[in-house]
Amino acid sequence: MAAADDGPGSVLVMMCDGLGHGPLASRAGELAVEAFLGSTAEEPDEVLRLLHGALRGGRGAAVGIARLDLATRRVRFCGAGNISAYVIGEGRRRSLGSAPGIVGHQLPRLRVFEEVMAGVDGTLVLHSDGLTSRWEPNDFPGLFALAPLTVAGQIFNQAAVRRDDGGVVVVRVP
Repeated sequence: MAAADDGPGSVLVMMCDGLGHGPLASRAGELAVEAFLGSTAEEPDEVLRLLHGALRGGRGAAVGIARLDLATRRVRFCGAGNISAYVIGEGRRRSLGSAPGIVGHQLPRLRVFEEVMAGVDGTLVLHSDGLTSRWEPNDFPGLFALAPLTVAGQIFNQAAVRRDDGGVVVVRVP
């Protein structure tokens, strides 16, 4: 599941993948969305700590949180579990790290990674482990100039692991 919250000058984005499949995994995602949208924290690691508390006692989840500063085009990302995060720009893909762990069960020592969205095609892509990371921006000439929904659909179409659920979030700074 995914959620976004825009504030003055920034956007906070979450990608969550509840562990396993079925209703319990879905419930973990729902709880993460509720906690994310109810949070007043602004930094990705602070939000992740709050989600860790909200998911205790349940299935747990892999979660990635990104904060985009619209003025500086700086992305700050913090993740735990199998959430992939990439900043795309000028035909390159730069990875933002996610630590091993399970939000709600084993939260690792959190690190925040930073990148700047370069070029007019600057885009943030977050996806769950239901998609392979073997795609590259140059595999899709002109794609990152299109609408974020089109970008997400194409990445999902090309990279989805057919035996797993998957989610993709695409954010572009205007």
